[in-house]
Amino acid sequence: MAERIKITFLGTGSAIPTARRSHTAIYLQYKAENILIDCGEGTQRQFRKAKLNPCKVTKILITHWHGDHVLGLSGFLQTLALNGMTKKVELYGPEGTKEKVREFFDTFMRPGWKMNLEVFEVGEEKFLENDEFYFESKLAKHSVEAVSYSFVVKEKSRLDRDKLAKLKIGNSPLMGKLAQGKIVTIDGKKIDGKKLVYTEPKRKVTVVLDTLVCPGAVSNAKDADLLICESSYSIEEAETALDHMHLTSKDACTIAKKAKVKDLVLTHISQRYDVIPKKILSEAEEVLKGSGIGVRVAEDFDEIVL
Repeated sequence: MAERIKITFLGTGSAIPTARRSHTAIYLQYKAENILIDCGEGTQRQFRKAKLNPCKVTKILITHWHGDHVLGLSGFLQTLALNGMTKKVELYGPEGTKEKVREFFDTFMRPGWKMNLEVFEVGEEKFLENDEFYFESKLAKHSVEAVSYSFVVKEKSRLDRDKLAKLKIGNSPLMGKLAQGKIVTIDGKKIDGKKLVYTEPKRKVTVVLDTLVCPGAVSNAKDADLLICESSYSIEEAETALDHMHLTSKDACTIAKKAKVKDLVLTHISQRYDVIPKKILSEAEEVLKGSGIGVRVAEDFDEIVL
């Protein structure tokens, strides 16, 4: 059984939060990795309401340094420091992130508070790659330096545990060779690894926030199983969206169609549509009709498991 990727939407609002929607924050969990993508105002309280432990966070990814995406960061880091968290947390963001974090620490962190925080700046690159997964960032097109992110679990060959159990061969040191599809002999039984191995397909989650439609957004989302994309405005407000360098529901769908994603989740919803998110959804459904792409509008505390 594939290790699951779990995504929790801690905040799905836009520049102005509402009673229904907090500022943007997305939590992605995979094995021992607990990754917070953006940290809008109120994020640490959203953790508590979702019954999640903020001290389990291993990485923080910042898409850009606008208030509705980072104003919760100082409080969040203070919480980690006050809880005496000593494990390393890595923080990634676009150009200028190191200076922004230094300013945060100078302003909010008291003498004596310590945190094992390492800060990195990313642009157009693959990073944090290991045998199982990697991250990828692409430049977005916004009013400040901004990036989108993808989390990719690599294709992997795995042994079918149910078939192994039926063979009753125990935990042999030859399992590694079986996993390579080789023929081995265990307890006098000749076993063909090729008949026990299956391929776990690649899985990809892409997060595109606060941008115009641009090559980076499309290329980063290419063939994603799930695209989480901002949809701040309706089609009727296309001119306003362009002026503010944001996406409409149609723009988000354009990225999804060009990238050939499987499913699209719309977030970063403007307060204009707080009580009528179906307007954004119905527009998206119309644009995506016949494409085979599933679409929904995220609500705070929604969960998705891949």
